Amino acid sequence: MTYLAVELSGQGISVPGVPHYPPPARPLGPDAEGQWVRRWTSPEWTQTADAWVGRRLAEQGRRISGEPVTYRARFWSVVRCYPSVEGLVWFKENNPGHRFEAGLVAALARLAPEDVIVPIAVDRERSWLLTDDQGTTLTHPDVRHQPTRRIVVRALARLQCALLGRIDVAEHAGIIELAPSAAGDRVRAVAEEWASLQPGHPLRPEPDMLKRAEVAAEVVDRHTASLSDIVPLDLELNDVYPANIFADRSTGALRPRFFDFGNAIWGHPFVSLHGFLDSVEEWAGAPLSHADRDELLDVYLTVWRDHLDADPRLLRDDLAATEALVGVHRLVSWLRLVPYADSIEIRTRAQIPRQYLASVAELAGSA
Repeated sequence: MTYLAVELSGQGISVPGVPHYPPPARPLGPDAEGQWVRRWTSPEWTQTADAWVGRRLAEQGRRISGEPVTYRARFWSVVRCYPSVEGLVWFKENNPGHRFEAGLVAALARLAPEDVIVPIAVDRERSWLLTDDQGTTLTHPDVRHQPTRRIVVRALARLQCALLGRIDVAEHAGIIELAPSAAGDRVRAVAEEWASLQPGHPLRPEPDMLKRAEVAAEVVDRHTASLSDIVPLDLELNDVYPANIFADRSTGALRPRFFDFGNAIWGHPFVSLHGFLDSVEEWAGAPLSHADRDELLDVYLTVWRDHLDADPRLLRDDLAATEALVGVHRLVSWLRLVPYADSIEIRTRAQIPRQYLASVAELAGSA
């Protein structure tokens, strides 16, 4: 979910009594003619969503004070923004493949309200989520700033440790469980399934890609075979991306607040850190220096070591082994959407899962 702040005096804060205007809508994407975007831009759906938001705000003595805007509509989710006197509020509905997010956000907010978004209201059955605007997310200068990266990495580890063993995955239907030891077989299964698709299908991979995926699965097997059982399977956020982290500076110091959990899976939590570090390098357009990367790994593992009273050498080895799982987790998460996609959506968005398979196949180079 993407949020934008109303910038006031350079502070990016919401002030009661001051008009707040939704940002301009993002252009529709190539899946605009697919079933989900057409649904989410229809008058019928819009009226139903607006009525629900109005009722939820009224329960708190608030009201919509202007014209809402469907800020972004893609076949995996829709985000709609509403002005109110107290500030902007944001509404999200997910594709059924990620239906669990609204209920998961509510659970996380009960367990770690200082570290994640706290919803105004949720409707678990419809995967509807309503939250207040949270200000700005991390910026490119933030991401290039090593002290800021340290803060984010430490906050991520603290959040994960705070959640460890406290979430009942059975209460959040749709969160896929993927044990590290099963990841290689999952890659093989995806490659085999896609290879059986009809010629010309947008997900059908080239023969060379299939060969590299098979070798990559063996690499994943080798890496995961060395994992200890110190850290159990738990919530793997699977999308710790700078644009999914609010930069809460309301207390004068940066307090990261995480959001957008629709890609979460039940797996090894350490994979979340590798995903964040990959995004740092993507935003910076350059790899992290060895010194900066090592420092961030130390900051992260210190929190885990203190929480588990574990051997730091074993934790470091486990962290290294889980790096091979990043692409697998992203691929598995995205594939939850496929059963709910029509032919237009598959054709226009096939490059996303294909890219994830390609990122897994790159592991073949380390064989």
